[in-house]
Order: sequence, then structure tokens, then C-alpha cells
Amino acid sequence: MIELSILLITFNNENYIEETILSILNQNLNFKYEIVASDDCSKDTTFEILKEYKNKYPDLFKIIKNESQLGILKNFKATLDRCQGKYIFDLAGDDILSDKSALQIIVDALQKDEKLGFVDSGYDKLYEKHSKLEFFGNKNLINTSEDVYKEQILLGKTSTIGVCFNKNLLYKYVDFDTYIKMDITIDDYPILVDLIMNTNFRRINQSLHLYRIHDQSYSHSKCFEKQYFLANQMKNLFDYFSKKYNFENNIIESYNKTHLKQILFYAGFFENKELGKKVFLRITSKSIKDYIHYWASQNKFIRKLVSLI
Repeated sequence: MIELSILLITFNNENYIEETILSILNQNLNFKYEIVASDDCSKDTTFEILKEYKNKYPDLFKIIKNESQLGILKNFKATLDRCQGKYIFDLAGDDILSDKSALQIIVDALQKDEKLGFVDSGYDKLYEKHSKLEFFGNKNLINTSEDVYKEQILLGKTSTIGVCFNKNLLYKYVDFDTYIKMDITIDDYPILVDLIMNTNFRRINQSLHLYRIHDQSYSHSKCFEKQYFLANQMKNLFDYFSKKYNFENNIIESYNKTHLKQILFYAGFFENKELGKKVFLRITSKSIKDYIHYWASQNKFIRKLVSLI
């Protein structure tokens, strides 16, 4: 019986995927596992590298290359449907299991409590552009109270880096069909919200993974259209969940305030005058940063000064 499925989604990860795979193969485990990979139409050699490892470990790897690009959420669901494991570890094709006991530690926690929807754990952040490593980047979140942790998830301030799921509870509580019909591309936020509102969770107070931050990744793209699109997708999801789960007013107010300030930042960073003016007028409690981002959206010279700070 397969205890764990490592759900590996890849897209143009040729510079990272081999290191990711080796970090899985080097794990010390006492249970059976599988690697279920779906490549979302990479234009580089990512899938060829996956095929090489499939040939080396034919019983371990289950790989496909999508006929057409699905996007993150649809690809996650399609890959999940191919998984046979009791537990699902979500791993991106550019991240690494930095501790050789990472998966054993996480699965041990899930096995002790069948009511756990997921287990979260720590990770280091690698800012690739500057070769800067931030050890245990989510330590404060992992160590905060359960109420604060839950609130941070509802506000979209955490992700599925180092998260392992109970597959049965994923299918029971996460409304994939609705989010796909909404044309949502984000996977981590809707999954975590549905699970945290319906199941228990546990956190591992150890840094077990390495999270790469680089311009080629979907969530850190230096492209206004992508960042603006993702921000509005998150807003649509938040509005949906605030009604579905009857969020408290303070959470709704906090999210809406942060969302506007985030959009203003994008307007300033990408010098979008019209959007900057529109959003700035909607912010009721303005900080010095808000004024700076607004001025940056209206003036290229100020934008250049801000980039030097």
C-alpha cells in the first residue's frame, strides 16, 4: 500500500528539477511512496529530465505531460486524481526537501491523528537573484497561536510550501469543481481555507524545506498583468469565502485594506498612472508608503528613486 504520494507539478523547471528529484530520492523513509508528476507544457527540457528518472525508477515515478496547458489549480486536481497515496505532499518543481527526514517527520504526524486535514512545516527562503538565504522564513507563522495561524490563512498570508494533506479530507472538503468553474488558477489558498475551516491541523516546528524565490516562478513574476491578475483572483476567492464561511468583519476589513495597498504598490512599481490614482483615492487610511507608491505611479523619476531605496 502506498502511504504517500508526492504531487510534483512542473513548468519550465529544467534548472531546478533534478535537484528537486534528488532531494526526494535521498529521503529516509519507512513507508512506500510514489512520485506523481504532471508537466504543464514546459518549453524546456523539464519533461525529458523527468523521463530519465522514470526510466531509472519505473515503479516509483508516474509522469505525464499535459496535452494543453491547464494552469496550476487544474493541474493540481488532475495530478491529485492520479495519486494512490493516503497522504499528499505538494511539491513544486523548483523547491527542495532540505532535511532527509522531512517526509518521515510529516507523515508520522498525520498517522497519529486521522482528523488532521494537513500538516504544515518550516522552510528556508532562497532569494536566488541575490543568493540570499533566510533561514526558517515562516518561523513566526509556525509558532504563533492556532487562532492567529488560522486568521493568516484566511487572509492569504501563507502558502503550501512544506504542506502535506490527508487525501480523503481533500476530496471531502475542498470544492475543486467550483473553483475551476470560477477560472481560478491559484491552488494553495482555496485548499487551505476549505481545510482549515473544516478539519484540524498541525505544525512542525522545524525548517525542512528550501523555497526558491526567483523571477521565473508564477507568483513572483516581474509582470504587471500577472501580478494584477493574481491579486484580483485572490480578492474574488476571499469575497467568496467571506460569504461561505461568514468571516468576521475585522478579517474582511483587514483583507480589503491590504488588497488596496497591494494594488497601489503594483501601480507604483509598474508606473500605472490611472490605476495608481484610482486606488489611492479608495484608501481611507493612508500611510507614508501609500503616498510614495502613489507618487511613483505618477512620476518615473520618483519611481527610479524608490527603486534605489
